Amino acid sequence: MAFYIQDPSYSKSEYLHEALISACVGNIKGGGAYAFASKDGIELLIEDENFKQFLKEGKFLLVVGMDDITNNYAIKTLIKLQEKYKGNLKVKAYIHKGKGSTFHPKYSWFSNENGGVLILGSGNLTQKGLRQNREAYTVEKCNKQEIAAIEREWNDWIEHSKFFLFDLDEEIVHERASRNTHRMKSLVEFQKKVGISEEVEWLCKYLELIQKQPKESKYTKIEKDNKEIIKTKEPVHLVVYDEDLDIDLTYWTISLEAEALIAEIPKSGSRWQQVNFDKETFEEFFGATCGENGMYRIILRNINHDGQLGELEVRPSVSVLSHNYRFELAAARGLCYPEGLERPLGVFVKVSPRDFLYELIMPDDEVYGACIEIVNSRKPYSANRMRRIRYIFREIIEAIPQLALQKRLDVD
Repeated sequence: MAFYIQDPSYSKSEYLHEALISACVGNIKGGGAYAFASKDGIELLIEDENFKQFLKEGKFLLVVGMDDITNNYAIKTLIKLQEKYKGNLKVKAYIHKGKGSTFHPKYSWFSNENGGVLILGSGNLTQKGLRQNREAYTVEKCNKQEIAAIEREWNDWIEHSKFFLFDLDEEIVHERASRNTHRMKSLVEFQKKVGISEEVEWLCKYLELIQKQPKESKYTKIEKDNKEIIKTKEPVHLVVYDEDLDIDLTYWTISLEAEALIAEIPKSGSRWQQVNFDKETFEEFFGATCGENGMYRIILRNINHDGQLGELEVRPSVSVLSHNYRFELAAARGLCYPEGLERPLGVFVKVSPRDFLYELIMPDDEVYGACIEIVNSRKPYSANRMRRIRYIFREIIEAIPQLALQKRLDVD
């Protein structure tokens, strides 16, 4: 048995995400049960290249709980993926009526003709659970007899739980997912009204109140001195975006002391979105591995100049060739490489050891001049050599406060 600790502040952090996509390789069937699931967490596992290869021949039964976090966006994602891998991926929603009891498991198992593996720990099927939360888990390699015993126990439990397991298109699943979405929206509205994000005590008081009050009740003010929530007659209308309802949204925040990088991007032919880096930057900043095919995954996420976050970009942390160290940047797709001597810039900020937010800066962007100025202050311009300069994010944002990346700053 191997024991691992996941901690984004720990340089040796071992992600549950990477353990799962490693465990599925070479196996032909499996199953897993998770209390909570989110859109990003689901896609990180099921849409990974390793898991997609597993699902070409293998079969996997996933059970997700509906007690709290799993919402409409998660269920829609699961329906789409179940259809995509029809016959090989099967998903059931677990719904019970037990008072004072929560569906709370977090584990997966995989097997083949010779044995298998069990992954058991504290992390849910959310991006936070898979990569950011402080979690712990074990990976137990099993022989043929041991994995057979695990599979028997799983099958017995599935049979016992048949009255609690529902297909994703059933009305009860839609109702429960909508309830969870509504609860999350209420929390977001509350947070926007009082201007806080982490006041747990006040959020708990709010949850207690909305459970007792009719849906049309509106709460618009909090008295910090006496910690009372004041009910007002006039509702306050706030804009709540779909992104706000993403349970994993707070994952993508930046510390002022975070490691950062400004990199000039070379043309590299017609596919310049595949950005080449030097070996030192590839390994020491991005935490990638040169010349070794491991299971580590680098996750990039672009932020547009208006502050909107792009989709997750999952990249294997390996070099294609011994001297070819690169990542593809989705933000550069469809853009023409600029003419002249001015090069595009990528501003990367480390969220956790192998996860990064980035902003693509083109020569015609308003902030380009300020970006070049801070780069020139460190290293003179070279016509033949790409500059990749590392900073603390505080240094960048003080010099270029107009960057959209500052919108993801963790003010706490």
